[in-house]
Amino acid sequence: MKRILFLLMFLIAAIAIQAQNAKVSGRVFDSESGKVIKDAVIQIGNQTLMTNDEGYFESNNIPVGKANITISLEGYNTSISEVEINAPETNFGVFNLELTPINIDRAGISEVYLSTLDFDDDNKGQNIPALLHSTSDAFTNTASFTLGAAYFRVRGYDSENSLVYMSGIPVNDPETGRPAWSEWGGLNDAMRNKDVVNGLNASRFSFGSVGGATNIITRASLQRKQTKISYALSNKSYTNRVMLTYSTGLMENNWAFTVSGSRRWGNTSYVDGIFYDAWAYFGSAEKKINQKHSVALTVYGSPTKRGMQAASTQEAYDLLGTNYYNPNWGYQAGEKRNAKVKNFHEPMFILNHYWNFNDKMKLTNSIAYSWGRNGTSNLNWYNAPDPRPDYYRYLPSYALLDTLLDPSVAQAIANNWKNDPNTSQINWDHLYDVNRLANLSGAQANYIIEERRNDQSQISFNSLFNYKKNEHLMVTAGLELGKYTGKHFKTILDMLGGEYWTDIDQYAIQDFPTNADAMQNDLNNPDRKVGVGDTYGYNYNTYENTGLLWGQAEFTYNKIEFFAAANVGFTQFWREGLYKNGRDPENSFGNSDKKNFTNYGVKGGATYKINGHNYVVGNVGYMTRAPFVKNAFVLPTIKNTYVPDLKSESILSGDISYIYNTQNVKVRLSAYHTKFQDGSRIITYYHDDYRTFVNMTMTGIDKVMQGFELGADIKVTSTISVIAVGALGNYRYTSRPTATVSLENQAKPDITETIYQNNFYLSGTPQNAASLGVKYAHPKYWFFNANVNYFDKMWLDFNPERRTENAITGMGYGDPLISAITKQQQLDGGFTLDASIGKSILYKKHYININFSMSNILNNQNLITNGYEQMRYDYVDNNLNKFSPKYFYMLGRTFYLTASIRF
Repeated sequence: MKRILFLLMFLIAAIAIQAQNAKVSGRVFDSESGKVIKDAVIQIGNQTLMTNDEGYFESNNIPVGKANITISLEGYNTSISEVEINAPETNFGVFNLELTPINIDRAGISEVYLSTLDFDDDNKGQNIPALLHSTSDAFTNTASFTLGAAYFRVRGYDSENSLVYMSGIPVNDPETGRPAWSEWGGLNDAMRNKDVVNGLNASRFSFGSVGGATNIITRASLQRKQTKISYALSNKSYTNRVMLTYSTGLMENNWAFTVSGSRRWGNTSYVDGIFYDAWAYFGSAEKKINQKHSVALTVYGSPTKRGMQAASTQEAYDLLGTNYYNPNWGYQAGEKRNAKVKNFHEPMFILNHYWNFNDKMKLTNSIAYSWGRNGTSNLNWYNAPDPRPDYYRYLPSYALLDTLLDPSVAQAIANNWKNDPNTSQINWDHLYDVNRLANLSGAQANYIIEERRNDQSQISFNSLFNYKKNEHLMVTAGLELGKYTGKHFKTILDMLGGEYWTDIDQYAIQDFPTNADAMQNDLNNPDRKVGVGDTYGYNYNTYENTGLLWGQAEFTYNKIEFFAAANVGFTQFWREGLYKNGRDPENSFGNSDKKNFTNYGVKGGATYKINGHNYVVGNVGYMTRAPFVKNAFVLPTIKNTYVPDLKSESILSGDISYIYNTQNVKVRLSAYHTKFQDGSRIITYYHDDYRTFVNMTMTGIDKVMQGFELGADIKVTSTISVIAVGALGNYRYTSRPTATVSLENQAKPDITETIYQNNFYLSGTPQNAASLGVKYAHPKYWFFNANVNYFDKMWLDFNPERRTENAITGMGYGDPLISAITKQQQLDGGFTLDASIGKSILYKKHYININFSMSNILNNQNLITNGYEQMRYDYVDNNLNKFSPKYFYMLGRTFYLTASIRF
């Protein structure tokens, strides 16, 4: 995070026209690089100034006496200080003010920055300064970090609605639209500098999106000169973290370097079977060629392996007496082994050229290349019982459904669940034994560990132009180009003692026993025997070419500021099948047709400056977005067929805010409304009736997000502040999508049905949330924070098939079972308590920081944060308990301890 060191040299040079006025001048410096800062806004009393290319400002008509001096610039914390301007002969000498940064280390959060400004209410005729972005916004800081424990999403937006850039290069995944924050995890110190734009506000590095945009700045010359070593201890996803960062700042030879690395690890966490094994590295070099040109190179990566958690049913949780049961692991030779492991490493190189034509115009060109591996392992089996311990047939409730079984059978199963880890967890030894028996007869293995891969490579180019014509007009324009390849395939990681695996489709065998071709995954290599390291099952590439041209104009006047922006974009994608699949031999191998989409967007906003304390801000935007590749193909693992009626999604959004800002009170109240139309989604699951995996493709998905946000930061005393935050949301589906169900074994033609989900609630986030906190900052550099948080209006993700006519076939009008089948489940709300304490120490020019935080202090282990209905459904008896929902619970009491030294 940047800090500004303001070196204010008040030189009383001469008596002004009025006897009680003084001449004031000074310069503004960046505390990290030591460079002067141009275009900083200086507010002294009733006058607004701006620093020139040398960071210098001057005024000849400042009244003597006390005055507030406010210095602000986008990307920096705002400084407000009170000084005494005496008679014109008085010389202040040197006045130093060093800002304390507001740091948020949590990766992947959205941030809103609003300034802290304090001016005289009566200055209606003066030039009131802009409402800049600053980390002082109470709502965003609290929503991003404190409320994030319950997966609260600001305004209900999914992450694909927020854009992330790395030194000007977009890094959202082209196939899903989502930023992969884990790809630079563990590099908090090196990637602390950010430009953040909230929502539809004007941005000087991107057109943006409804969820805002973030540009992570990696330039070595802008990094704080330091050597920093830190250690963290936790009981969350990892146990230990060590981080080292070294930065030279801009040296006399006009070079700057930054290197950083970290290690995160742990075999125990709050959830059994989870492990974490991650490294991270970062390097940045920059050369300032002259006053106009600089070039910079950045490289980073975060190779990571981590064992994953799976949701389970409440029956399984109750049997084991914990809501943190994880069915993904079991004991092998006395050691815990997780079957589902995420393993990725996707490094990126970025080359930037910074060209400052003059003090009004600059051009930044960036090119980047990224590549790597991204895979998730899992169990696979053939002609054998399901190895997952919480498979519905292995639970006591399933035994109770069989009227021919004595109830004691269900009780015996329950006792085994409670007392035998080989029942409640994966029985690895049994899987090896079964495969060894298969070896004796020369048969293929019954169980293996496979890895589903999505390896990506991408080259990106970005050109950004900024032109400040005068104090009233700022013009920004950009060009973004991208060429992407995604490689999708399965490979075998572990044969679990077996000899080989035959690359055929087991579900096609049962439906086409006499058709040898239909069961082949690759007709070009039929009946292929594969082993560890071999590709099998499916193998295809996706390609995407993108281009975006955008422009923006910002206008600044005395009482009002406004902006307008527009973009036009092009997206082209297609699939290349590398296997000739036996279920569709004519449409699986080779390239598909290419889909082309032309999209556009417009947005605008205005800020009305009532006075130095009161602002009204409004934004509105409309944009279209090409469908994501992940939702474009009916059966991408098999064939080239596109989703029917594939079209771009449209987004209409608007918000209005009232903001009150003084040194002691900061309040923001916002209302918003966003409408999405013509979205698409694909769900893959096993269908019991069809006895095969199917893809349900849903098109025509409309949804609305609307609500209110309130954030208040009130400074009660010089050391105590109260933070109050509230969010009231209404996030619903507003259409009846069309669903196409496609069978992987192609035993039946595609099935089309209507999903009756109009007015259903969106899941995955609390729609209502609140937090009340107290912050205490002691003059001796102690701090203490505490927050009471509340979450409510959370909904379970629903099974679309239960909202079709087929699910209620044969039921008469008014049958109460219809409501039971189709009603969406609301989850219970709840409270949590968080607190943190810390101390900063300056010892012989060494800065030592110790922080300890504890979340969910009251140990509330009954708050469901997420969950879903199983896609399986009992169409025969309509028994809703046969396939119970699966849940994730908020972690109980957790802690995070960090200690660092900087010199």
